[in-house]
Amino acid sequence: MTATRPVVLVAVKGLGIGGAEKLIAESARVWDRDRFDYRIAYALPWKDQLVAPLCDLGIPVTCIGTPRGMTPGSWLRLRRHATSIGAALLHAHLPAMGAVARLVSPVPVVYTEHNVAGSYRPSVRLVNRTTYRRNAAVTAVSEAVAASIAGYPGPAARIVPNGVECRIDPGAAEAARAELGMSASAPLVVHVGNIRPHKGHANLVTAVQALLRLVPDATVVSIGGEKNRGDLDRVRSLAETAGVAGRLRFLGRREDALAFVTACDVFANPSDFEGLPVAVLEAMALERPVVATAVGGVPAIVQDDVTGLLVPIRDPEALAAGIAALLADRDRATRLAVAGRKVVERDYSLEAMVRTIEAIYGEVLGG
Repeated sequence: MTATRPVVLVAVKGLGIGGAEKLIAESARVWDRDRFDYRIAYALPWKDQLVAPLCDLGIPVTCIGTPRGMTPGSWLRLRRHATSIGAALLHAHLPAMGAVARLVSPVPVVYTEHNVAGSYRPSVRLVNRTTYRRNAAVTAVSEAVAASIAGYPGPAARIVPNGVECRIDPGAAEAARAELGMSASAPLVVHVGNIRPHKGHANLVTAVQALLRLVPDATVVSIGGEKNRGDLDRVRSLAETAGVAGRLRFLGRREDALAFVTACDVFANPSDFEGLPVAVLEAMALERPVVATAVGGVPAIVQDDVTGLLVPIRDPEALAAGIAALLADRDRATRLAVAGRKVVERDYSLEAMVRTIEAIYGEVLGG
């Protein structure tokens, strides 16, 4: 490594286990640190599950927030931090941090949009759009995401699809089934998604009601952390009220979520909004058949009856029917899973994603 590497400060609201945050942590493993001196800043001190893995990689991580989260004081700390480390460029992820970075950064801002604009609250969309022209460059994770911000005044978004790198671990899968008390042959469906508006948890509950009429011995596991305290109890209560709590288990946040994905027979994604879901890409990389709602960037990766099954938005009966069809026809499920893995290996490489983004850094920095 040389002493003249430009410092890239990657900024995100939190470092909890979410799609965009996990993508940063995974990307850090293949960053070109001979070319760039990477640092990370985040604002929500209670969302720090990925801090330790990043520090283990030797990436300096700084919390610029307070116990109250992202406040005006933390905005100033972001500016001071960027100045103190000699940042040459700031790469902001997601609208809240993106808007703050544009307002206070002393250096050019590269912004990545991970979700379709309609998935955000109106106030978040407004501040994102109002400050958007201050971006030096913008990337979007899918064509659907880019289209949703196409009218914003400022740089046109370049599509840089998310990338993943997963390895099948049979031992981890066996441990996951053992924890659930399930045999290797018992039908298991897994969903991974933090409990957020539009992530489809209520849709999943209703779908499980329908699924159990078709496959009475199926077990469905949903993995994802809370946005607000009480979210996990709320979705568990939905399952209780629907009479499916014995077959639908909400495990909360799990760092070993991929063990359960590897163990499943079908991966389900019931969301109302998506950018380009990392969880779906990971399931495909792990050669698991996917049934997903046709929203956002999902149809770009899940081609119906080729690399998975697509179902209409907010149609739990269709979601259940798709899952049941793949549980009943293992040959079809295997065909879709193999095709899905090949697509991810060909088009959604983690390293290819990082190299493309680093090329954009080079353009912004003029070299």
